[in-house]
Amino acid sequence: MPEGTQPEEAAAFVFARARTGDPAARWAVEQYAHDLAEGIAALVLTVDPDLVVVGGGVSRSGDVLLEPLRRHLDPLCLEPPDVAVSALGDQAVVTGAVRHAIDHVDAHLYDIDQPLPRPAT
Repeated sequence: MPEGTQPEEAAAFVFARARTGDPAARWAVEQYAHDLAEGIAALVLTVDPDLVVVGGGVSRSGDVLLEPLRRHLDPLCLEPPDVAVSALGDQAVVTGAVRHAIDHVDAHLYDIDQPLPRPAT
């Protein structure tokens, strides 16, 4: 890492260097993919999804991360799921939170099975 690199810039720097073929950066991505695959495998073995979507800031580096992630995930799963990068990128969490809020409002305002809220007296 160049001197003065901020911690929040480290991942972007490493992924950018891995794209250019830098051996140390590619090794770091390989190690990250290995660790990430172990965590994902625990969830896959529990939930058995057909698809794992990589979102958040790391999704910007899907071009570098997906291949090693799939390679490390495959031997850890009985039936490896497909792995894809979220089209929402680092907006996935915010978009999911907004969707959850809209679902909550819809359920409370438009659910005819629930009584209407009583006005405060």
